[in-house]
Amino acid sequence: MLRLLLSLFFLLTINVLFCQGCSDAGACSIESINFDESSNQKKSDISLNLEQTTGLGEKFVFISQTTAGIQYKATKSTFVELRVPFIFTSGNLGHTSGVGDLILSVNQQVLNTNSKKLNLILASRIKSNDANKYFDDKPLPMAYQTSLGTYDLILGSLFSIPKWDFYAAWQHSFGRNKNEYLVTDLTIPDNHQYYESNQLKRGDDIYLRGRRFFDLKNTNRILVNTLFIYRIQRDEIVKNDENILLEGSNGLTINLAFTYSKTLKNHRKIDLSLAFPIVDKDYRADGLTRNVVLGLRLVNL
Repeated sequence: MLRLLLSLFFLLTINVLFCQGCSDAGACSIESINFDESSNQKKSDISLNLEQTTGLGEKFVFISQTTAGIQYKATKSTFVELRVPFIFTSGNLGHTSGVGDLILSVNQQVLNTNSKKLNLILASRIKSNDANKYFDDKPLPMAYQTSLGTYDLILGSLFSIPKWDFYAAWQHSFGRNKNEYLVTDLTIPDNHQYYESNQLKRGDDIYLRGRRFFDLKNTNRILVNTLFIYRIQRDEIVKNDENILLEGSNGLTINLAFTYSKTLKNHRKIDLSLAFPIVDKDYRADGLTRNVVLGLRLVNL
């Protein structure tokens, strides 16, 4: 069965679809710090997970991200997780690869009854570089960068009831990155002109998500969720020695996601996911634009 699921995943990867959108700067990634109900049943205080996602970004840049996560059960109600991604990108301006931004998070459960659970989350996105990678001695836009180039703070909470959970978070980035991409030659084809991102300063994000669980046989399940991401302030870049507020860079993004979760032996689990946006902002300088995203996640390896 595992081989069948892996084959299905790679088949779907080859036949990826196109559409615009998706913009998660990290707050959604900390969901994996076990909002999974099985986490409280694990015998070991340490668990591992491995996740592979593929998608198409701005101008159909191919983006592959492999993320290793380690979770530590510090107390009965406290989990700590470190996520380390490796990112590969390839598009019409070149290609890059390297370790992405680390995400360190603490998940504290403050309410746990038969019908209600409440978790509070404190997390940080730790930059792995300054988002200033080059290809052929030319600066690359954010769509090709393996880091956002800033340190971020994330505060969140998760409220769960039977069959549902509701997630809310706020994310703030500190300062500017050191990206240098500007469109200096307007005669080049449109498909080679990317969103400008020189010394990008991102606005704050608010995340709201509702997720519904559909139980299947043998503790397997299907998850359906809708995610709303609202960028409060406009993003800002530096151009001609002036600070420029980017029109259309704030506003709402809406993503839909579907996950099939299969329970394996020895507290292991495999998730297959499909996510895609239905609403996005007009200007997306941060390089987080995604097309349909396909994911495979192995938990507690």
